[in-house]
Amino acid sequence: MDAYLDIASRVLREARRPLPPREILRRGLSAGIVPSSLYGKTQHKTLQARLSEDILFHRERSAFFRTRPGYFFLREFLTDPEIPADYRTPIVARRRRRELAYHQALAFDRSSADVLCNRAIVEPSDVLRLLQTRRYHYASSSHEREVNDVLVWSFVLVLRDDLVLTYRHGRYREDRDNFLQKRSLGFFCPVVHDDLTLFDQADHGIVSSGMRALWVDLHLGADRDLSGGAELKGFVCSQETNPNPSNLLGVVAFHAPEWLEPITRRLAINDLAWHNLHSPVNHYEDFDPWSRLILENIGGLLWSEARCSDAASAE
Repeated sequence: MDAYLDIASRVLREARRPLPPREILRRGLSAGIVPSSLYGKTQHKTLQARLSEDILFHRERSAFFRTRPGYFFLREFLTDPEIPADYRTPIVARRRRRELAYHQALAFDRSSADVLCNRAIVEPSDVLRLLQTRRYHYASSSHEREVNDVLVWSFVLVLRDDLVLTYRHGRYREDRDNFLQKRSLGFFCPVVHDDLTLFDQADHGIVSSGMRALWVDLHLGADRDLSGGAELKGFVCSQETNPNPSNLLGVVAFHAPEWLEPITRRLAINDLAWHNLHSPVNHYEDFDPWSRLILENIGGLLWSEARCSDAASAE
């Protein structure tokens, strides 16, 4: 179970009543089951997001349910006659589509990004070094940033052998004209403040952020574990100008398990199709700008290690 969900489960089992995420963390800290380094100003929002995602995708199979907006309880108590009836009555929250604007978006200033972007592919270690030395800041949101802010995005490639899953942007997916109705090579979202948790320190939450976006976009979940098989391969720089500022894309390779055969009816995600990465692209202009950038550098991102390994084996 997700570590946040484990904390919530233990606290709610002890409390035997519904609680909001902030109170769950407070009680967990008092009980000594929440590390002090986890307890920050916004960790309750991360806990609420984890609980909401679990309920959304596991539905009746989730260990949790809501009794009213913002209050969570354990499904194991639904039939317990010693628990008051109003604690055992679930509500169904209206599902919202994934946000287009993300608050407190991770960013570098342009001077730091320019040092990184002097080559086509940026090694993960170079970006993580800046993050570990706290040479970053947070923009107000992914839509509200200073002119010199360079946002960090997680860009997930869903791979199967030599195939990559593509889709076409729908009208609610992107509000940039050069993305609308274009085909995309990956599923992406900005990395935000809440993505950095005690459990995502190694990569500042870049991988888990993108995987959660993929989970939502493709309606995945329901007893499926997507935590394995995802790896941060490198970064590419999208050197754009106003009104489309520069961005740093963290390319995550997710090797899809055999059971994954994605379908979706979301207005934001259309025309899902597998594309063979070794086949020439006949309609390059059909892809959005970020996907073109990834296509230009796909060999260096995905196959350089394999080529080195093959060469070593041959020797």
